[in-house]
Amino acid sequence: MGLQRQTLWDRWRKTLKACWLGFWVILATLIVFVPVVVAARVDASQRSADWICRMWARTLLLVTRVKVRSKGVEKIRPGCSYAIIVNHQSHFDPLALVLELPLCIRWVFKSEIRRIPFFGYAVASMRNISVDRSDSTSAKRSLEEGIRKLPAGASLLFFAEGMRSSDGKVGAFKKGGFRTAQALGWPILPVIVHGSRNVLPKGRLDFRSGTIEVEVLDPIPAEEIRSAPYEQVIERVRRAIVERFESTETTDRG
Repeated sequence: MGLQRQTLWDRWRKTLKACWLGFWVILATLIVFVPVVVAARVDASQRSADWICRMWARTLLLVTRVKVRSKGVEKIRPGCSYAIIVNHQSHFDPLALVLELPLCIRWVFKSEIRRIPFFGYAVASMRNISVDRSDSTSAKRSLEEGIRKLPAGASLLFFAEGMRSSDGKVGAFKKGGFRTAQALGWPILPVIVHGSRNVLPKGRLDFRSGTIEVEVLDPIPAEEIRSAPYEQVIERVRRAIVERFESTETTDRG
């Protein structure tokens, strides 16, 4: 009987936490929807819209009691546009990245997100780039058109694996971010998100409080990217991210 009660309570606790998270995501999105859309349209620099998004992210982290910290941000050169390559572990990754990276970040996101009421429209209004992953030709065209509309000085962030990891390991990297870096002559900024899967793994909504760390690795200069086949650049960046990510995970478990 005691075990059954514990199991029932665990189920209720998970449901309540999922409802709590969903409530705050909806409420915070509704509150910032009009301000962020207006700010994105009237402020060409979009700094106002970025500030509102940071407040949105900070609110969701506060109500879930998730802390964020960063490491290596001094490696970022002010005023430089980067192709940011990041591993992807959790829905909490964007919240931590928005707060910890001192850049004007625009995202390359899957087209399905545009269909989310209010949220999808707000994301698109800030000139983030929607791509259809099922159609490579359409995705390439959308990326090229979106790049032309980016705010001045913006960096583009790519979740290199394309989706959240289901087992906590870093998956294979897609080519889009690397080809974009070569085409634009931008340096690549490898970034690792640590600990977000412990907060909210893929396939679950019952978050756990914890700490997420955003770690910036050494940027790869544009000159080195132009002079090397992008397959070599992909392997170089992925190796750096995997080695650092796995060493940190092993240390944390120890």
